[in-house]
Amino acid sequence: MHAPFTPFTAAAKLSHWLDAAARAGHFQRFPVNVDDVAASVGPQLGWPDKIVEIGKANIPGFEGGLFYVEERQGWVMLYNETITSEGRIRFTKGHELGHYMLHRGQQTEFRCTQGDMLHWSADADQEMQADEFASHLLMPLTHFREGLGDGAVDFFQLGDKSAQFGVSLTAAALRWVKSTSASALLILSRDGFMNWAVPSDRALKNGAYFKTKATVCEIPAASVTGSGVTEKRGQAVAAGVWFPHADQAAILKEMTVVCDNYGNTLTLLCLSLNDKMWPPWAA
Repeated sequence: MHAPFTPFTAAAKLSHWLDAAARAGHFQRFPVNVDDVAASVGPQLGWPDKIVEIGKANIPGFEGGLFYVEERQGWVMLYNETITSEGRIRFTKGHELGHYMLHRGQQTEFRCTQGDMLHWSADADQEMQADEFASHLLMPLTHFREGLGDGAVDFFQLGDKSAQFGVSLTAAALRWVKSTSASALLILSRDGFMNWAVPSDRALKNGAYFKTKATVCEIPAASVTGSGVTEKRGQAVAAGVWFPHADQAAILKEMTVVCDNYGNTLTLLCLSLNDKMWPPWAA
């Protein structure tokens, strides 16, 4: 019996199969066809409880789910039929496939909300792990980094990645922030307040982050985000607009995309590598 999968090792195993099949000319490598992968992975691994159906359902507050059906000796994967974005549908399916790969031995049903998607971290939580698996599967780093430098990016470049991998701009931006060596921070906000803020490792070390789980974090009125406009290429902004303890000379690049259909704004802040945002007492 093999050791339990981690989100990375599970996605890497499937990516290895997909890379080999694509090189053999069986299909185009990206975007990943999650339906085909989900239907074949159980038999490929020799698991008796395969995924027997992938469908959609209209259940309020429900983004996706995975359910074991005793009569069919297998799993049914569902997503909300009201979702119109192909990128969201693909990531939701990838998320549920993550539950199958990682958690099928722990419970017989998984009901996932929109809040369970697209905010993964290093936590051991099942939903975070399923998000991380979907990210690795749909956007393998070796492929994702092609054409991107080591420094800052903008929403035009990330939009190209979104199209290449068939995921939402938010998913592509999160993938970049969680893997870059740059000092950067991705923020999702609504009505002038942050829903969440995800820093890169370097930004976290430099004190450029917001504790959105513990406190209410307001968007600065003087920021580009506060003006309510889309600025995909980026605009130079004094770092002190966002971080009051920043050096007066520090400048960051702020990029925004206003998502009219969902009422959210996506903000990417790219800072200089060595600029620290810590308050004086924490220096």
